[in-house]
Amino acid sequence: MIALALALFLTAPQELPAVCQPAPGVAPDWAACAEALPDGSPQQRLARLNQASEAYLNRDYGAAERLYDAAAGDETVWSDVWMHAFRGDTYQQVGRDKEAVADARTAWLILSDDPAWEEARRLSGPVDEDGRRFLLSLILPILKKGRDATFDAAFASFRALPVKGVEGHATLALVLEQLGDFSGALEASLVAVKAEPTNAGYLNNHCYILVRAGRPAEGLPYCEKAVQSAPDIAPIQHSLAAALGGAGRCAEAEAALAEARRLDPATVLYRQPIPCTAG
Repeated sequence: MIALALALFLTAPQELPAVCQPAPGVAPDWAACAEALPDGSPQQRLARLNQASEAYLNRDYGAAERLYDAAAGDETVWSDVWMHAFRGDTYQQVGRDKEAVADARTAWLILSDDPAWEEARRLSGPVDEDGRRFLLSLILPILKKGRDATFDAAFASFRALPVKGVEGHATLALVLEQLGDFSGALEASLVAVKAEPTNAGYLNNHCYILVRAGRPAEGLPYCEKAVQSAPDIAPIQHSLAAALGGAGRCAEAEAALAEARRLDPATVLYRQPIPCTAG
């Protein structure tokens, strides 16, 4: 997340409201901080950006979109690599593809060795291997969909990272699925599912990869297990809907899709109908 510490370069600490300076180790209440700052000030914009990123991490894409827009106003906002990756994914989720690609490209240029982005690189601070993998997992599908010229270099960087542990395989599977490499995605996903057979996220991803690979009947049991333990997660309900639709269980598919839309009304994917032909 963007550090409010940047605002301290613009404002003396004693001039910042107390709510913006919590005790060490305590996360600020970014909403309260933003309300306490002068409207339109650089400090308020930074607080709004952090508030937006919190909403994004909570998968509240509608709130994240509104807050990112409010922070920018009529201006272009440049910040650290995390904000650009989070905002890019937010815009992609809500259907603002052109803006999503712009942020994803910026995030990649910060991650790369492009000297023009050295200042933003310093603002972002060190990004370790796990952070780099996570950031690339967000921006690569956006760059691919937008046919951006930076995709090949970003993908090469991702593939050069060693795949470590269960989470590494799960992330690899997620990225490869979104890029259309279903066989590679299934191979990586199977490692994660075998290692943690009750992990709802891994079960959901494996189900959706199978659906995307044209094997919904095989995916359905994984989705059913995932939704049993995490019924209030929109992507899990959507994957279940897709698997049910592929299996010809249309009424159940529509019900699961409606639940995904209820849980997350902002994501464009959930507004699209699920193909289904009753058997």
